[in-house]
Formats: sequence, C-alpha cells, structure tokens
Amino acid sequence: MLHNSIPVAMYHHIAPTDRELNVFPENFEDHLRTLSRKGWKTLSGEEFLYFLEHPEDRPKKCILLTFDDGFADNYVYAYPLLKKYSMKAMIFVATGFIAEEDISRDSFKPLTHNAAWDIAYTERRAEVMCTWKELQEMEKSGAIDIQSHGMSHNMPDYFRAGKYDEIARDLSGGKGILEQRLSKKILHFAWPRGHNDAEGIRIAEKCGYRALYTTERGCNTIENLKALNRLPVKNRDSRWLMKNAVIYSSVLLTRLYLAIRTG
Repeated sequence: MLHNSIPVAMYHHIAPTDRELNVFPENFEDHLRTLSRKGWKTLSGEEFLYFLEHPEDRPKKCILLTFDDGFADNYVYAYPLLKKYSMKAMIFVATGFIAEEDISRDSFKPLTHNAAWDIAYTERRAEVMCTWKELQEMEKSGAIDIQSHGMSHNMPDYFRAGKYDEIARDLSGGKGILEQRLSKKILHFAWPRGHNDAEGIRIAEKCGYRALYTTERGCNTIENLKALNRLPVKNRDSRWLMKNAVIYSSVLLTRLYLAIRTG
C-alpha cells in the first residue's frame, strides 16, 4: 500500500544563513508552497494521533512537520511562513531554556547551532530561544503545536549514567510546566538527540506521554507510537522533500528504500 504510513519531518533551524541543521527560508517556503499545491495536509499532534489510530479516515497525503529545541528563528522565519500557507507544525521545547522576557526580534541575527546552544545555557537565552510570550502566541494561532522536549536537554548524559530518577523528573517536569503555561494536554515527546532505552520509554509512558519521537528514519504506523521515526530535512528545495514524503508514506517503499540506502 502507498499510504499506510505517516511521514514525520524533522527540522531545527530556519534562517537565511549557511549553518548546521539549517534550512533557508526560501527553501522552507518552497516546501510549504509545494505541499499546499500538491494537496498535502500538514497535521497537528492531535490529528497525527487520530489518523494513526483511525487509518480509514486518513487523507492519502498527510505529513507531520516537527522542529526540535524551540530556537527563536522558528518564530522569526518559520512561523510567518506557516501562517502564510495555512500550514501546521509542531515544536518540541525544553522548558529550562524558555525565558519570561518580552524581547524584540527586529535585530535578530541567527547563530550557528553550537553557538546558539552556548548562549541558551546563559542568562541571555532569550536571544536564541523562543520566549513564553512567543510560544503562547504561536500555540494560540493554531499554526504551531507546542510539545515537550523535557526540561534540561541533558537526557543523553542521564541515560549514559543510568540516572533514571533524573530522566523521570525531566520528563514529568517538562510536561507539567507546558501544561500549566499553555493550558493544554501534552502527549508528545521528542528524545533530545534521540537517546532513549526501554526503561526511559516505560517512564515516559507512566508520565502520560502517548507519542515518543526518535531521530531515526523509518515508517510510522500505530505500532510505532513508542518509537516514531523522523526524516531529517536537508537544506534543499521541495523536490527532495516531496520524493521522501512519498517514500515514507508507504511501509513497503520505506523498507525497500532504507534497505538500499544502508546496503
């Protein structure tokens, strides 16, 4: 079957600068424009869960667009384009990096991925990460579905050290803070840098998360809820994205493609 999987795309940065994990705004706009023109439906988290659970109701062409970390360029560049094309996306944010400040983005200058993270760990975090005001605005618009990336972004270290109490605090804390600040139920969680294990998954489910996202490529059906696959989006035009969207919409095509890709 050609439409028995829902592709999930993974972005980080949208900005007019050549850097790691970045997509130029003109390429992102090309992605959205082409998705719209070709009849693809971009999903909210609620819609994504519903269509996984009710494949008989699923549109043939649908995709979930996700952003990791909550960088300010998502607000500056991605958010206006999503509104322009009436598209939806999900942003996974780590609550420990969200500031209360009311900051102007008129002179916003995007940094490299690593430089942005260096500032995110300081009192200047609002310069590079979305603020609560911006997250609330995006959530209210309906264009952006804010979901959880935990609190600290330190889970890879916690997993390596076997600190499952810290993992539990990070998972439950991020969920609780977002639910309080955004007045919504948080059901989706993306593992920072993709690190997880069976015990971590068990803890996440106990915290009330229903959809857990990895950084691995693959298809997505109801069987994948504990380990949803995502396609890392490259800084290319819509031809690249559309080819992959078609492939990852099919369980068979995905498996064949990955078998060829990995030899």
